[in-house]
Amino acid sequence: MGILYLIFWLLPFTIESYIGDPRWSHNWVYALITITIAAAFFQKTVASRIVAFLQALLMPITASGPINTTVLTLAALILLLVWIIIVLVERRNNSPLIDNRFSRRMQNWIIMHSLIVCWLLLAHMGLVFFLSRLPFEAQLDILGTSLGQSLGFLLNLPIERFDLVVYVFDINLIILALLFVYEQLKLGYNPQNKPWPRISFYFLIITLALGFALLPFTLQGIIP
Repeated sequence: MGILYLIFWLLPFTIESYIGDPRWSHNWVYALITITIAAAFFQKTVASRIVAFLQALLMPITASGPINTTVLTLAALILLLVWIIIVLVERRNNSPLIDNRFSRRMQNWIIMHSLIVCWLLLAHMGLVFFLSRLPFEAQLDILGTSLGQSLGFLLNLPIERFDLVVYVFDINLIILALLFVYEQLKLGYNPQNKPWPRISFYFLIITLALGFALLPFTLQGIIP
């Protein structure tokens, strides 16, 4: 999902949107964080999960708009590159980088709970939109227009209250993140390496299908 998200926002017409309004770069941050969290799911080491957690901390910061999202994009990209380097080193040495510095119990705790927190932070893409941005976006937009300047989080984030896809995707992402958390808690540390439950996988397919179905609305950028 993260890769498709990133590809879409690197297409020529979306790049043009960024050139016209750099605030759209917040989508690159979202995509990079989603990619890292998903990849860290398959790299079950302490270093991998800690870097993914650190990058996921950028999600609520990006979603709430206090910092320039182009700067946050660079930060997310750097952390993704750090994660890739760590994984390459671990796989080349066929050994986790820092796991041996912790007890086995602490290793399991960090590996499991860091990913749970990552999914909860990922859900902030939608939670912050619905609880923090949406209730105040219209007021800030009207006031900013009258003053001839962007105000509040609209300094770093574009107006999205008219975008149908934002509503659908954010709702689905919150549900998907909660499903991941539920299934992780249900599996526990999973020392037997049991197969991951399929409910979240099926819901992920539904989310992707809705994304493709609503693509025309994405291109319009407004609810008809």
